[in-house]
Amino acid sequence: MLKQLAASFLSICFFISSNLVNAQESQSRLSPQPIVSYPLGVDSIVEGELKGKLEGPFLFHSKIIENTVRKYWIYVPPTYSADMPAAVLVFQDGARATNPNGVLRVQNVLENLAAKNQIPTTIGIFITPGQRGEEFPDSIGTGNPNNRDLEYDVLDDKYARFIIEEMLPEVGKKYNLTNDPALRAIGGSSSGAICAFTVAWHRPDQFRNVVSMIGSFTNIHGGHVYPDLVRETEKKPIRIFLQDGINDLRSPQNLDRDWYLQNQKMKAAFTEKGYDFAFVLGDGGHSDDHGGAILPQMLRWIWRDVAGIKAPTNDLVAEATAIKPKITDPFPGFDPQKKVDLQGVWTWERTFGNNRSLYKLNLTNQDGMLNGTLVMQRGEEEPVKQEISNIELIGNKLIFDATSQFRNASFQTTYAAIIDGGKMRGWSMSQFGGSQRDTRWECDRE
Repeated sequence: MLKQLAASFLSICFFISSNLVNAQESQSRLSPQPIVSYPLGVDSIVEGELKGKLEGPFLFHSKIIENTVRKYWIYVPPTYSADMPAAVLVFQDGARATNPNGVLRVQNVLENLAAKNQIPTTIGIFITPGQRGEEFPDSIGTGNPNNRDLEYDVLDDKYARFIIEEMLPEVGKKYNLTNDPALRAIGGSSSGAICAFTVAWHRPDQFRNVVSMIGSFTNIHGGHVYPDLVRETEKKPIRIFLQDGINDLRSPQNLDRDWYLQNQKMKAAFTEKGYDFAFVLGDGGHSDDHGGAILPQMLRWIWRDVAGIKAPTNDLVAEATAIKPKITDPFPGFDPQKKVDLQGVWTWERTFGNNRSLYKLNLTNQDGMLNGTLVMQRGEEEPVKQEISNIELIGNKLIFDATSQFRNASFQTTYAAIIDGGKMRGWSMSQFGGSQRDTRWECDRE
């Protein structure tokens, strides 16, 4: 495809140049936020194969959420017996939640904790958001189907009805599920977290335990009102474990879209109303990995007083808080003295939701003068130029700025990467809605 696009790219290339500079002369610009990662503990790891069963994916066409199809998985622990109703955990974004190489691995946690009798025997139901239409493309993978925000980020009871009236009966055809709301939990990450809370908020008669990771209690579709709703509404019999990161999508220019601030507001509202809740703040941003690392403590905490399980002897919230991250150098291999050849055509792709964009960067170095062109093609649209400036080569690190248009507004992205032969690896950094967004960036030389 890249070769087929070459002619159209050449017709719209935009020319820039900059002097080669050293580290002392470098521009003042965005740098990556600290790269924080939380290692998974033993309760999230399964050696070899699961002893229980992870069944699926199955396809489900909802009648309540019309014109959608979704995938779901069922985890059945080895301790399950049809003679005893099992506890239930419903987790959103099911493909991510069950990814065996991901940072959540919820099925592993359910298996390990139940084996130690630290939570009740629990059947996990992992559901993706809906994809509009009749087909669920395999290309979605662990990404976001196109009906996600209209299911997860709205505040009505439609999704709760879908879970209670459709999904639980569907799984209940095969497995004996509890009807006790205290033995039912619902969880998720980001928009999946506010979705989980909305289900319990509308139907505490069905779900009384919520696991929320980096919850999107923000104004995507009105979720920023929840702190006030919690304060103004009679206290409901819901138990909540909130997790967030100190750098979670900060947005000082639009506080209703500031994830960190809105989670702090939820914490304050729960405190004021006397809810049974826990809150753990990590060092990261909008990422699943901290929530994944503390998920064993979250599940043990919400079910800490279930009859027949081994009661915790330690403070589970303090234990979760004590888990510390690994801080990684964002530019491993940086050598300010190393000489590299940056010349050539560099290409990369980026997928955001279901939108795929193709980038082509052409760089030359003529007697210390850096020149370049950059074009971008989104989907099947015509390629467009992006204005770039401030090219620097500091040893083996390339840095440049690009200005692009989005919804009639322009914003700047800084690209910085280490050149290693025919590859560049680094970060793209931009300010969007007052919040810095960092994305891993890797490209190849043709």
